[in-house]
Amino acid sequence: MQTKTLTIQWNNEQLPVLPVDPGAYLTFSIHNSGNALELTGNRVGLLLLAKAALGMAETIREDGFHIHLDDLYSINAEGKSILIRKEERPKP
Repeated sequence: MQTKTLTIQWNNEQLPVLPVDPGAYLTFSIHNSGNALELTGNRVGLLLLAKAALGMAETIREDGFHIHLDDLYSINAEGKSILIRKEERPKP
């Protein structure tokens, strides 16, 4: 088995640094009456999504911070909104 490492850098405000790559592409489709989400992207776009998700999961900020990948990186031509937000739920 081969292991890959995904590295996240943080800025002074404890936000993940997500470098822009003009070749990134990422979009999504909704299927099955809204019960299925299909993410589609090229390697660069999917890595950007992975870094954004990991950065969001590991952030220590609790002020409602979220990431709009589509606004920041122009990664889909369809104009769809791709938002990543962290929400901790209490254990049952």
